[in-house]
Amino acid sequence: MNDSNFCKMIRMKKTLCRKYKLARNGIAESGKAFNRLNEAAPAHSKMEWLARERIAQSSRLNDPAAMDEYEINIKKAPSKKEIELRLLEESNARNAAPSRRSVATWISTGLAIEEAQIAL
Repeated sequence: MNDSNFCKMIRMKKTLCRKYKLARNGIAESGKAFNRLNEAAPAHSKMEWLARERIAQSSRLNDPAAMDEYEINIKKAPSKKEIELRLLEESNARNAAPSRRSVATWISTGLAIEEAQIAL
């Protein structure tokens, strides 16, 4: 058992050196990406973000919920079914002439006719 741990410790140098080189290269790339993002952001937004950060950092000891400021809030994209339903509702809402109906409306109408034929 001790031999296994010793071998891991000996090989650790090579792994740590490799990871250090990768991290050092990553810092430069991250810095460039941050600078591009920083230049693209409006000045008033940056000032607002800095103020919110200062408030979160100053009150984090007393109120851990203040750190929720760093939580990412991304709206989820609609699912495929939701998009299909929205398209069907839009096409039905227009009450278009049969020649102007969408493909989805034609398919749903065809399926309804087939179901009616089976029921007979």
